[in-house]
Amino acid sequence: MSAYSFSNRSIFERLGLTISRPLPSAIWTALGTLAVPLWATWPTLAHLGSEIPVFEMLTIAFLVGYFVLLFCEPVTEVVPEQSRGDVLAAAACALGLLGSNALFVIAVEYIPPAQANVLSYLWPVMVVGIGAALGLFQFRLLHGVSLALGFTGIIVIAGVGSTVLSPVGIALGLLSGLSWASFTVFRIWQGAKARPVLARGCLISAGLSLALHLSLEPLHIPTLPALLAAVGVGILPLALANLCWDLGVRRGDSRMVATMAYGTPLVGLVILAIFGLTVLTDQLLIGAALVVLAGILTSKTQ
Repeated sequence: MSAYSFSNRSIFERLGLTISRPLPSAIWTALGTLAVPLWATWPTLAHLGSEIPVFEMLTIAFLVGYFVLLFCEPVTEVVPEQSRGDVLAAAACALGLLGSNALFVIAVEYIPPAQANVLSYLWPVMVVGIGAALGLFQFRLLHGVSLALGFTGIIVIAGVGSTVLSPVGIALGLLSGLSWASFTVFRIWQGAKARPVLARGCLISAGLSLALHLSLEPLHIPTLPALLAAVGVGILPLALANLCWDLGVRRGDSRMVATMAYGTPLVGLVILAIFGLTVLTDQLLIGAALVVLAGILTSKTQ
């Protein structure tokens, strides 16, 4: 979900592997598309770990994500005159990560994870609206169409005849997407020279989550399945998905990777259905398809 620059030191070099020639763009594009199934595990893992209090689970997940990214995320040399911007970017990343993930987990207490997932993944369309309002890019007709389709998808998901209609849950799902959309707009504003901040963002988020947990929640000793789910959140959607995404958009066909990423809500629904955590109703599939179509139209204008 985040965009940042990479140095020439790749994950392969960190593993001690030597590549005699640069990998073709198609390889990086394929790696970038792996973010889709990895991101899509988040609703299922969040549900499986739901016995753990929200901020306790996020503390575990962010710490795990930090250590994974500490090994995997490429290292760039900090330039003194840009260090203040790096700190600001890391803080913005932490707020985006913590806000989007915490609000999603809380939303699942009010609405099913399938609905919460689709609502949260309206964030690419939100980026269009916020970015155009701030003058970061020109608002075009397809932007308006994508916004209309996205919000139509929300109405369908929330919609008429639904057995689960919680204004609080719907608002939390949308705010989850807005948190990440705001961070994304901030990174667009920073430009192409923005530095890697995901590992530091996870570490700051872990500290904030721990403080909130100690202040607001009782300590819970999780069962092994719930603990494994929290660890899985840190490894899969938080760390590896975002790393694959960045490598794909930076070194592969960024438009193809971005377009594929809009299929995440549908893949998430399929995983939930496989684990018996949701039923793929016509209403849910139509709403998700509208959100995905909105995202694809958005990518066509970039």
